[in-house]
Amino acid sequence: MGIYFDLGRPVIGGWFQGGWVLHDPVRGRDLLWGSELGQEGAVLFAIDVDSGHVVEDHRIGCREFNATPDPQTGLLWVATNHGLFQPGHLLLSWSPHTRELTSHGFPPISGQRFAGTPFLASTGHIYLGSHPHGHLSSFEPETGTWRDFGCLAPEPIIPGQHIWCYPHAELESGEIACGITRDPTSNVALDPQTGETRQLDEMPPAAAKAEPTRDIRPDFYLAADYTVDGQKRTSDYKPRVATDIVGLNVGPDGKIYGTTIISMHIFCFDPVSRQLQDLGRVGWGGGEIYDVIASEDKVYMGSYSGGYWAAYDPKQPWDPQREAGGISPTANPRCFGELGQDMNRPFEYAIGPDGRIYIACRSNYRIPGGGLARFDPASEEIRVFRDEEQSFQSMTADERFVYGGTSISGGRGCVETTTEGRLVLFDVDAEARVFECVPIPGADAVTSLAVSNADGLVYGSVSSGQLFAFDVAERQVVQTWEMRSKGTPLMGVPETYGIIHLTCGHDGDIYGVTRKDVFQLNVSTGEIRYLDPPPISDLYQIVEGEPGVFYIGARGHLLEYHLQDRPHYR
Repeated sequence: MGIYFDLGRPVIGGWFQGGWVLHDPVRGRDLLWGSELGQEGAVLFAIDVDSGHVVEDHRIGCREFNATPDPQTGLLWVATNHGLFQPGHLLLSWSPHTRELTSHGFPPISGQRFAGTPFLASTGHIYLGSHPHGHLSSFEPETGTWRDFGCLAPEPIIPGQHIWCYPHAELESGEIACGITRDPTSNVALDPQTGETRQLDEMPPAAAKAEPTRDIRPDFYLAADYTVDGQKRTSDYKPRVATDIVGLNVGPDGKIYGTTIISMHIFCFDPVSRQLQDLGRVGWGGGEIYDVIASEDKVYMGSYSGGYWAAYDPKQPWDPQREAGGISPTANPRCFGELGQDMNRPFEYAIGPDGRIYIACRSNYRIPGGGLARFDPASEEIRVFRDEEQSFQSMTADERFVYGGTSISGGRGCVETTTEGRLVLFDVDAEARVFECVPIPGADAVTSLAVSNADGLVYGSVSSGQLFAFDVAERQVVQTWEMRSKGTPLMGVPETYGIIHLTCGHDGDIYGVTRKDVFQLNVSTGEIRYLDPPPISDLYQIVEGEPGVFYIGARGHLLEYHLQDRPHYR
């Protein structure tokens, strides 16, 4: 029997957005609505503009949402997406009379997520766009009925292409103007009476909103602060949402370093002092830091958006220099700039046999493919080996090759031209691929890779929930396994597949996490043993510190798992 220790939530405070101004006719005061987004569940809150006090506070069972105020009724319409334990895409409304949230369900479409904010038409209908199939739906509050108008993208519709539909404006004709995001983009107008659409040469401007009696401007990115008539105000809202741990690795000082999604924080845990420390928010990027890796005396990481690459020196004081974007040579962490060639999401990293860092990347929006990026810590040179068809999702290496796992998906909105994820062998001396194969037929991505230092095989996981073992010498997959549960979906990854993370232990066995399980793959026997059930699900990342001691990202918590419980004496 092993034992778990919940080390706590290293990073509190997700991503603030919103700033929806609405007059509460019941209380007779102006409210500034905002949201704190995060993996534990988002928070919808309202601030009294005059006092700065939070007067409404509602937990929302989703990770993200958008809202639109209705000044005529005092209602706030909320469209959720990224549900915690189910699709979770619902239309909600807050009423000043009941001070409660009411669910109005979801349009009769499957496999869709709301895109953008709810749009209020003069008829009282609420219009909502969706992705990845680009539908437009409407909700009629008086009757509580939904209508799906289907995909509004002009022909041709390419199967598998991600399409976003954003309702934007209402024309004098009563048509609803929508922006269609894909490759290529377009603008269309829908006639709600007939359901017919036509293309627009350009998007008309949104209708002018009623002039507020005061100039109220939110500043909700880093905190729930705002200005009223040019005067800065500070609200008393306290961040409370922990954000998911997505990167974990052992640093040059023996500490466990980690990164989080959305909030762009770095943290560390000292196994000796038992101190868990949120180092702070970095000075570059604007989304997620997907991974972290140590080389020599520094910790390296990349971020979405923009594909920025940076290094943190634990020996030096923390000084991200956010105002300068972390580009200054004295910044810590220091940003080296963008990886380039449209690389946007640096997912996983590995130290190659040449001592350079290799980075699995996905392209920018609507651009196919991705690439294998390379960073030289000595020269600080960056080079990208582009793939025009597939992106790279996972990465590992040994003394022979760099191994990359690919995904059929490139930048969001692009056309997918392949159907199966591949395992790629990259020769660092030749600076070229020397072999590639489809390890599991039908799987659209290879989501994690690890090399066993006991048998030399490359072990990998795929999006459909299987594991495989690849013999480098024989150039073939020699064994596969079906897992009893799939991995955890990662917010920010375009696909909804779960990721089963793998790591090689000191004993040469492969350890990993699915959404609910921690497991050990015995490389000698080929048997999978499911270890002690974790106290928290939604497991995403795993790394071994001291032999037999593993650190696991479980939603917003850092878990320490001892493979064998040590005896306690008194």
